[in-house]
Amino acid sequence: MQRSNWLFNVYGSKRTLTGVPALAFNLVAIGFCAFYLYTSGFGIFSTESNRGIYLMLTSVLVFLIFPAGRWSPKTRPEILDLVFIVAAVVSLGYWIDQYVSYAIFRVSSPNAYDLWMGGVAIVVMLETSRRALGPVIPVIAILFLLQLYFGPWLPGRLSHPGMSVERILEFTFSTQEAMFGVVAATFATFVFPFIIFGAFLERSGAGAFFMELGTAVAGRWRGGPAKISVLTSALFGSISGSSVANVVTTGAFTIPLMKRTGFKPHHAGAIEAIASTGGQFMPPVMGAGVFILATLTETSYLTIALMNIIPATMFFVFVLMMVDLEAVRTGLKGLPPSETPSVRSVLAGGWYFFLPLVVVIGLLFNGYTPEFCAFWGTLATIALSWIRKDTRMGPSRIGQSLVGGAQSNAAAGAAIGSLGIIIGGIVLAGLGLKFSAVLVDFSGGYLFLALILVTLISIIIGMGSSTTGSYIILSVVAAPALIQLGVPTVAAHLAVFYAACLSNITPPVCVAAFAGAAIAGADPMKTGLAALKYGMTLILMPFTFAYVPGILLMGDTFDIVHSTIAYLLGVLALAVALQGADPIGGRIGPVRRGLFGMAGLILLFPASLMLDALGLAFLAAGLLPSVNAAFGVRRTNA
Repeated sequence: MQRSNWLFNVYGSKRTLTGVPALAFNLVAIGFCAFYLYTSGFGIFSTESNRGIYLMLTSVLVFLIFPAGRWSPKTRPEILDLVFIVAAVVSLGYWIDQYVSYAIFRVSSPNAYDLWMGGVAIVVMLETSRRALGPVIPVIAILFLLQLYFGPWLPGRLSHPGMSVERILEFTFSTQEAMFGVVAATFATFVFPFIIFGAFLERSGAGAFFMELGTAVAGRWRGGPAKISVLTSALFGSISGSSVANVVTTGAFTIPLMKRTGFKPHHAGAIEAIASTGGQFMPPVMGAGVFILATLTETSYLTIALMNIIPATMFFVFVLMMVDLEAVRTGLKGLPPSETPSVRSVLAGGWYFFLPLVVVIGLLFNGYTPEFCAFWGTLATIALSWIRKDTRMGPSRIGQSLVGGAQSNAAAGAAIGSLGIIIGGIVLAGLGLKFSAVLVDFSGGYLFLALILVTLISIIIGMGSSTTGSYIILSVVAAPALIQLGVPTVAAHLAVFYAACLSNITPPVCVAAFAGAAIAGADPMKTGLAALKYGMTLILMPFTFAYVPGILLMGDTFDIVHSTIAYLLGVLALAVALQGADPIGGRIGPVRRGLFGMAGLILLFPASLMLDALGLAFLAAGLLPSVNAAFGVRRTNA
């Protein structure tokens, strides 16, 4: 198990700072969060300060808390870290100071200092990503830099005249098109304020409240601890928007509970991993990638959140059904009544924790920007924490929340500079349309084959990467191909985003499943494969978005209602087929599993009423023995 889990343990493992280094980290973290909390409420000072300070302080915190390798000290930074910190401050500080001068006097004519600082900043960004996320994203970034220089030697459509080193450094560093482009702007402006909001909400007692509420609602049901995991991950995921953060936070409580009530370790880790992955697209907050999606598609964040309500709900319904049928199949029970509080008592003690989310949603509906909503959501959280004495947020807890927000951002934002380099390489070489053309050619112009290729590419790119990083790359190289094949723009980007989420649970490198396996003491590969089974709808959703946009509230009322009902029946039928268990108890044979499987596949893609009728017929045939058994029991009881 240790050997299989090596990648996850080496990359992304944090130091436990002590003494002066810990004080330095906390001071930088507090100042970092306080600055962006202020700009989210009162506006940014300038574009260059907004983007440059974000990348600079993210790198500084990464070099403090993430060691360079296994040889590095675990409680303090080393000389190499200090060198990188100085390099980050000098190079990125230079960009902030010189950008206006460059934009006015030196466009297309960078001086020697611009080029040298650009080279230093690129190295800093690559190392920042490697420390927190491993080698995948920096290696991809280096490849995209190299292809800019070696363009004439690239094969086929990917070939281009090539660029000089000076042109590559200028475009990547001096402009706002690459390293300091839309990705950095979106994170600094929209994502970071929501990360801070999530940190405050968690430390105000909301995290514990949502966990207790999940226990009260689902704890007594069969397989109750697993259902607690699903519900709490959905609720907590709407705060954090990070699959791994969800796993380590809620999984520390739910995974031991699942194991105690009879779930196998790899199933316990898998259920937490897939439920936590769903938190990235669970409204109202969702993950960081959704903010990028809204920016790239020029669609309001509120619209994206509304479009995700039905798919996210269906996803969690499917996972709950899978968990329930796993309990049926293996005879598992829920928690004893003595360990499950009443819903009424839980709500009475913490109902007000929903109010910050209400504030955010209400402001969004009234047309305010997302970062402004996050600012007021954070202030509402602080104010509401004073309702109870044990949750009051004084200076100490506010400081802890700011530090927690900066720590979360250090992992989430570490890839942003490298992703900007990748985007810059694609834009400067004009590769976006070329990649799309190649993808269309490979698929022969068939949308179904194109979606399969997108899914495979997302799994490969997502190995060891974040969902946000995978989505940003796919949004440039894959989404245009789907749009070219007739998929609406937002549906195409959502299909790509959900495909990017899939990489969290697909072996051989599946970071959410690895995190769940580590807590459960299970084999990572078995955990990843089990998570793939529990998250089967995540594989199918990109296809559904492309063929059935009604599920995304696109179309008339009939299309939306028709798609939703058919999809709901489809996910329920698919769950029964995959688990081979009857909802009323016991296992089912291969014939009935086949009937449920056919019903699920047809109803998940409601193309016409005639096909829906066929799917319903298969579903009815599969349910008939259960209905007869239920009525037989009733007659016997009568």
